Amino acid sequence: MNLINEKIDPQSPLLIVDDNPVDRELFRQLLISCPEDEQALLGVASCEEALRILEKHNVRCCLVDYRLPEQSGLDFLKEVRRQESGKNMPVVIMTGEGDENTAVEIMRNGAQDYLVKCNITAEKLKHSLSSAIQTCDLQNQLRYLAHYDTLTGLLNRSLFLDRLQTAVDKCDRYQQSCSLLYIDVDNFKHINDNYGHHAGDIILKAIGDRIRDNCRMTDSAARLGGDEFAVLLDRIDEDNTNHTAEKLLVAASKPVTVDGQKVQISLSIGVAHYPKIARDATELLKQADEAMYRAKQSGKANYFRFSEKYKNEWERRKQLEIILPNAIKTNQLSLVYQPIVSAKDQSLEALEVLVRWNPPGFEVQASELVEMIEHLDLFDSFHVWLVNTVLKQGAQWQAISGDMKFCLNIPANHSHSDWLVHCLHKGFETYNIKPFQIALEITETTLMNDLDLSTQLLTALQCEGVEVAIDDFGTGYSSMAYLTTLPLNWLKIDQQFVRGMEDDLRSRKVVEGITALGHSLGLRVVAEGIETESQYVMAKNIGCDLLQGYYFGRPGFAAERWSEFVDKFPGVSSISSVGFIE
Repeated sequence: MNLINEKIDPQSPLLIVDDNPVDRELFRQLLISCPEDEQALLGVASCEEALRILEKHNVRCCLVDYRLPEQSGLDFLKEVRRQESGKNMPVVIMTGEGDENTAVEIMRNGAQDYLVKCNITAEKLKHSLSSAIQTCDLQNQLRYLAHYDTLTGLLNRSLFLDRLQTAVDKCDRYQQSCSLLYIDVDNFKHINDNYGHHAGDIILKAIGDRIRDNCRMTDSAARLGGDEFAVLLDRIDEDNTNHTAEKLLVAASKPVTVDGQKVQISLSIGVAHYPKIARDATELLKQADEAMYRAKQSGKANYFRFSEKYKNEWERRKQLEIILPNAIKTNQLSLVYQPIVSAKDQSLEALEVLVRWNPPGFEVQASELVEMIEHLDLFDSFHVWLVNTVLKQGAQWQAISGDMKFCLNIPANHSHSDWLVHCLHKGFETYNIKPFQIALEITETTLMNDLDLSTQLLTALQCEGVEVAIDDFGTGYSSMAYLTTLPLNWLKIDQQFVRGMEDDLRSRKVVEGITALGHSLGLRVVAEGIETESQYVMAKNIGCDLLQGYYFGRPGFAAERWSEFVDKFPGVSSISSVGFIE
């Protein structure tokens, strides 16, 4: 090896590979002819020496003779491209004679340029090397953009999925195991809405840094998109996987300072394992995603491990999610109706509409059905089916039932609120149902998840003539502020307080307080969960306007004739003569 120029730090040199010392000196003279282009230069006579240099130095560019004693410059180029350190390094090949076929072959194998020695001048050589370096730098930048997330510096989804498949293949080949952490930032939309997208970017970058700092060098951390991250843990057992998840939760719990304000953040993490539970890379990713969803359901700032026990439930859920869209489309869902009666005389004033689905071979709870509608983003098709089915049934009964009111529950995600209002408006015209015959129920938690969207929805419903009820009042974010500003009509007291009235003085006081509050604001108050005569009497004496619960009747399917339907509810004395019209 001959160190041609040691004046510049040789840690990132330009490497000349040529077995002819005269040619090496010629190229050195050409390259140092302009002081502003001064570059650390290393010169070697063989490919073997050059490969050793590449192992020790971050070579800026290689200038290689095509004809070398033990192998050609083309062979050297192929060898360099196989090595990690040489994959993205600029290479310029020189030859003593011009040959078009040789030039094409050289460029096809990854050289940045091809020079004929007899035509080389200082200007041509420097231009070729400069162009090769710039081309490689640009290619590296494009490669980075294609494989890495520019905000956090973590892998992007595309490269991560490649790494995931490679890890699974390696597990199969060497009987190893790996784990996957699927990570989501809790309440990130709230952060963006309250602090701005600039703050959101700062927080995402901080989370990316914390994930990187709490993982091993051998782990692959990625930002999959939005506020979702993932970490692939190679060759790790379940205990250490859980420990990593716990470390990330602790690290993320520290506030992030944004423009002088401290913003509290937390993560929900899903954990899945291969090959113990998942059968391939795709399933591993889905299981980790599902586990993350369960972590959010269990209270956020937590992790959930996808276990063998949970796998059976997940397989069942997958089957249901496959058939649910078609079930909605083909009218396989059904409705049941529970009476809401007047506290004065138990006359029927409204019906709460509840959705049921009983696919062959499955038992599906109502709460699970709602979860799947949310998870699969089936709100639009579900709203169309629900609104049309309810209004059609109301139209069939209207001649006898009068202007009976129907209460419908709004799913937790009401970002599709414009579509819901559109469906109602169209349905009122189609079935000749009056808007005041529909009341939409929304929980406090849903209301406060996105107060701006909630306000838009409730205002649009008010303009349409639809009434609004706050469901499960007292269990969420009870606030005098929204009660006084939003267009509301009913308060439905959560059943846990109503059922506790008989034995718990505090529960009774809560019911009394909510009733007084509702009346002071001009709202009608509904007591949910009435199951005994004693509860009925107490709610009536407290002053609740309307009552609902098994004491008056369990939810029942519609009957063709109204009289047959009403007979299902022995606790209902009659149909209200006013039909809830005020």
